[in-house]
Amino acid sequence: MRNLIISACIIGLFLELSGLMWSLKKDGTSDTFVVLTEPAPRMIEHPLENGYFLLLGMAADRTQNPIQTGYDIWLESSTRPNSTGFDFNKSGRSELRLPVAVDQVVPEWYASNPLEALQKQDALYRVSADRYRPLVARYEQWLQMIFEDWGYVHQGAPRIEELLGAHRLYVAEGVSQETATGLARLSQDLAKWRTVLRDARTLPLKIMAAVMIDDNVQLVSRILSHESVDRKILAQSIELLQPLTAAEYSLQWPVRNHFTLTYLRQRAIELSPLQEPQTDWTPYEAIAHSAHLPSHAFQKVEHPQNRPSLTASSQSQHTWNTYATYYDALIKTADSVHSPLPKLHDIAKNSSRTFTNPLEFEPEWTPFSQRLVETDARLRLASLQALMRKPTATATIPTRLAEVGAKYYDPFSGLPMLWSPTQRKLYSVGKDHLDDGGDLTFDISVPLSSAMTPLGHSL
Repeated sequence: MRNLIISACIIGLFLELSGLMWSLKKDGTSDTFVVLTEPAPRMIEHPLENGYFLLLGMAADRTQNPIQTGYDIWLESSTRPNSTGFDFNKSGRSELRLPVAVDQVVPEWYASNPLEALQKQDALYRVSADRYRPLVARYEQWLQMIFEDWGYVHQGAPRIEELLGAHRLYVAEGVSQETATGLARLSQDLAKWRTVLRDARTLPLKIMAAVMIDDNVQLVSRILSHESVDRKILAQSIELLQPLTAAEYSLQWPVRNHFTLTYLRQRAIELSPLQEPQTDWTPYEAIAHSAHLPSHAFQKVEHPQNRPSLTASSQSQHTWNTYATYYDALIKTADSVHSPLPKLHDIAKNSSRTFTNPLEFEPEWTPFSQRLVETDARLRLASLQALMRKPTATATIPTRLAEVGAKYYDPFSGLPMLWSPTQRKLYSVGKDHLDDGGDLTFDISVPLSSAMTPLGHSL
């Protein structure tokens, strides 16, 4: 009976969204608006087989089914746009939250030689490993599950803290057993999150995937920077650390989700102007912090919630059509790494009306687009750490960086990565597009050990 009720709810919510979108054609909606607000297809038939819900229920009490808990959290935050987000604070949903900061769970993660540090019998993370056993078991289960982002047109995001902690413990335990086991787990983890990055339909999950990928890549980079690295690790790293693909870069579905959810929420306010839903931004801010984005980055793309006025009804659809054009241009431009994102003003000036409504503001999507480029830069730099270890007796490092091919060039500049012989660093110019000499405040860099210097050359 419970499954029938759940299925009926899903079907009803889907039909409600679809009917609302298509019924708007008679109101003068543009073709672009209609395309952007089409419902996302769903390939998974049985919700409890979807790993997305395990992400939501990761911290549930150990006596509960975390997938069912995550599904219950999701059901409460229906496609109705006045939802305030996912409620993680109900009894039984937060008992396994990390009691300490993520960095304290596996401090050896940041060691200069992480393989050696994680294999020590007195490693600090071993002391508390049993406390986190349920989280690690759930994380391992998540890695085996199929995945589809059902956060589409839902306000809310998974908690990132438990995921980061569990993923580090999962890899660390593998390394402690045997280096090959640890690397196999790391490869599996990285591949899984690249799938999420490619398939994410919501902005928080897209950025969360980038954070998890970076965490793995930086661990590999520290391993590769050590003087002695096994040849198998080098070969595996080159295969593992491929640059981002166009699908992984794409913001199409996150932008479409944001546009549709924003529109639905504004319509709900117009229908029920006395309701003032307040979103819980805590999970968003945690993701932003982990991604080294401004704490209010997600709020900066959130449209203001406006009360209806006497003139709003006659102008609103034209406004949304203009926004649809803007977001469509944003989707197309974001796929081209070296092109700046479009400005709303440039899109709006081609419109037949002047923007005066306070709804019309400039969302700040650039930090999110740049964040994906940063992930790509880290992948390419770590790949270069492995590639630079291949023996050569003649070529200097700058020459090799130029000859390695555009696949490993700096995604921020489109030019070869830079090399600092004094600091022994390879680096990307970063989002400011300026050569700051490998300064970590502005540039993205990785060290090269002396084992990587060509014979007879220091540059």
